[in-house]
Amino acid sequence: MIPNTSMNPFKDSSEIRTTTAPIPPVTRPPGNRAYAVIHWSFMGLIALIVFAENIAPRILPVPRPAGFRLVIAAMICMNVLWWSVADRRFARYVRSARASAALRMFVAVFSIALNTPLIYMIVAGRFPAFINTAPTWYAAAVTIWQLGLIIVMPVVACIRILLLSVISLARWFGWNMTGGAPPASDKDINLHRRAILKTAFGSVPMLVLAGGTSFAQVQSRRLQVNRHQVTCPWLPPRLRGLTITQVSDLHVGRLYRPEMLPYLVDQVNRLNSDILVLTGDIVDISNDMLPPALEAISQMHHRHGAFACIGNHDEFDNRAEFIRAVRKRLPLLIDERRTLDIGGERLTLAGIDWARFDQQTGGRSGHQQHVINALAGHELARDGPIIALAHHPHAWDSLALQAVPLVLSGHTHGGQVMLNAPDIRPDIGAGAMLFRYVRGFYQKPDSTLFVNRGVGNWFPVRINSPAEIVQLQLV
Repeated sequence: MIPNTSMNPFKDSSEIRTTTAPIPPVTRPPGNRAYAVIHWSFMGLIALIVFAENIAPRILPVPRPAGFRLVIAAMICMNVLWWSVADRRFARYVRSARASAALRMFVAVFSIALNTPLIYMIVAGRFPAFINTAPTWYAAAVTIWQLGLIIVMPVVACIRILLLSVISLARWFGWNMTGGAPPASDKDINLHRRAILKTAFGSVPMLVLAGGTSFAQVQSRRLQVNRHQVTCPWLPPRLRGLTITQVSDLHVGRLYRPEMLPYLVDQVNRLNSDILVLTGDIVDISNDMLPPALEAISQMHHRHGAFACIGNHDEFDNRAEFIRAVRKRLPLLIDERRTLDIGGERLTLAGIDWARFDQQTGGRSGHQQHVINALAGHELARDGPIIALAHHPHAWDSLALQAVPLVLSGHTHGGQVMLNAPDIRPDIGAGAMLFRYVRGFYQKPDSTLFVNRGVGNWFPVRINSPAEIVQLQLV
């Protein structure tokens, strides 16, 4: 007689594994439907904002305040999406009700704290002044979080869509992608692992933010003082040995605070150069920081003058107000020149207005037009050779075409996050993907460019791109 195997107590354990039901997540309110409504609603809002930002202006002009608010609104929507996913994970996959409630409360407070500046910007239409006086770790955390979210969330969304597509395709063909549920004896271990994996979307970003903010605080006061000799066959013999201190990208405000300026002044004064130049971004986001910044600049030593050009962050608050305030304290060269008489020899400093592109774009002149404006009427015999100050290093291409022998720039922060040290070429990292010229010296037949890594920051983390001030000796 053949035994009834369906009643056999010694049935192979592999069959038990394949029939054991998976452990369901904990069910706590709100329900999955509520989370789904939040997810899809805010994804739709982001899509509408992207349309308004990129498509609508081609049909109707979007005022700058409205465009600013739309960008901030998109960032807030991304934050709500992250919060909703993190909240759902902590509600569903943390077994302890008390731990789940505590984690969900922490995520809510965390999100509110990081989004308070964004809410202010939506209401006021400008950057909040309190971010310049709040603790620097808070300003650093807000910056790292918001920029990280903008970069990472689209990538995560694409990966998620790809995985969901693969799973759907597998189900369509009847493939088993789970390999069956775990045996009963492994329930607790696998449940713990599953909880860790399922809640990682909420916990890992917060841990990364804590680490990044700590790292930013450690390096915030590091500043290198570098000296370079520049071969200048075009320089009149009596000017050989002339020294120029270049200070760039102070970004006084959120991350580089006024209390850090005395140390900078001391380092500049130790160099005791003939000329002082500032190549843009004196302030970060607010003209409220101009008084302490300009007071510090007025204390920096030089023998033959201090000169500045304008940067993009100098325009964030109020360009006209910035120009008026700076010109009361030192020459701010905007598509114009100043000629110096040093020991009977002439030397001209030219400042190039800020532009993002080489050609005119969106009704604003590009580098080429600014260079033409700045150099118009210059005569070498009368005014001497030109040293040009241009915040954006891409202006060098237009200046080199005009045979300007030396160009000093900033803007790139040396690439900010790089994989190789500053003295190793080619440059590999974030900056190399954004800029043609990232840091240090570049040479063309009739022109030399130097790109300064800057003093302050708009993004609080620098990797392989330390802050610097530079003394150039022309020989």
